[in-house]
Amino acid sequence: MRHAIIVVVFAWLAGCRSAPSQPRPIVPVVAAAPVHPSTPEECRACNGDWGRHGLAQTEGCLCRTKDAGKICKSKADCESQCVAKDEPDTAIVDKGPPAKGHFLGKCHPFTKFFGCARLLRESQDPNTQLDELPMKICVD
Repeated sequence: MRHAIIVVVFAWLAGCRSAPSQPRPIVPVVAAAPVHPSTPEECRACNGDWGRHGLAQTEGCLCRTKDAGKICKSKADCESQCVAKDEPDTAIVDKGPPAKGHFLGKCHPFTKFFGCARLLRESQDPNTQLDELPMKICVD
């Protein structure tokens, strides 16, 4: 991602050095809002699961993620959540004692997460002590 930004800035700077014959229009960049499927047909388009989820009393769609099951260290590694097991896997950087490194999880298969689990939300410092498990969080 960093390389793409550098290329765009470089291209923009290169364009600024040449004197354009006419002023260039400024075009605002607007990110498209994520589309949330509201019908079973739209839900099928995202390979979703249509039904009642969590505490909701109405039916809705849970779209599937493209990175489900991928090993992760934090939410930043996933489209949705990075979910660790009750006894999380670890990547040890320093055997210690105490051992230091990263807790590992897997990317959640749906864009929304419901339930109780050890969610690895923040990026972890490689000096994280592995003797204290991440907190279990319940979401609905």
